[in-house]
Amino acid sequence: MDIIKVIRYFHLKANFENLSWINKFFLIIFLVSLIFNLIPHEAQAAFLIVKDYKPILVFDSSSLDYTDYLVQISQEATDRYYQLQMQQQAQKQVLLAEKIQNYLESYNSPLADYAAALITMRNWKTIISLANAESSMCRKYPISTANCWGVGGSNLWDMGDNLAQGIISMNHFLNKYPKGPVKYSQMSFEQMNGFYKQPARDHWVYNNQKIYDELAAIEQNL
Repeated sequence: MDIIKVIRYFHLKANFENLSWINKFFLIIFLVSLIFNLIPHEAQAAFLIVKDYKPILVFDSSSLDYTDYLVQISQEATDRYYQLQMQQQAQKQVLLAEKIQNYLESYNSPLADYAAALITMRNWKTIISLANAESSMCRKYPISTANCWGVGGSNLWDMGDNLAQGIISMNHFLNKYPKGPVKYSQMSFEQMNGFYKQPARDHWVYNNQKIYDELAAIEQNL
């Protein structure tokens, strides 16, 4: 008959209160040393992570696309603005040409046929005004010279083959003459009197200024 030894395992349960004072002492020493060993490793690991960290440049494509979009919108708005300005200026020039043509036709002036070309000249108002004072708006002048502005006095200069060429030549003349620092295009009619017009005559200034002021009023009231 076998003898069976029955071993009974008593329930093991660690209880701090049940430990002796010497066991408590060594347990506390162990736990404290464990804590101090763990904390430095965590701090060192955090330091290494921060030390080795390098910022990475990240370009947000959506931000760049938005910037490009704003630039495009701004450019399109600028283009539309200048297109509108050009259209308005072109319409203004067409309207001015019509009004100047009507004005010249009221004087039965042959310059009326060249109104569109006239208003493109820098000195167009002076050209028309001088034509009024010198040849009754180009109604009385030697056609062969295309000179209805009295340039040259008794020996009129040849300004071209027709009034279109004459207008261009007269504009050039006002910008280039007289020889000196101040040109006719920079002078008032009072200053030109006795210089362009010899001898000086008060009615000559009046005949020029009257027309010039009327032309300026037409231009300003468009």
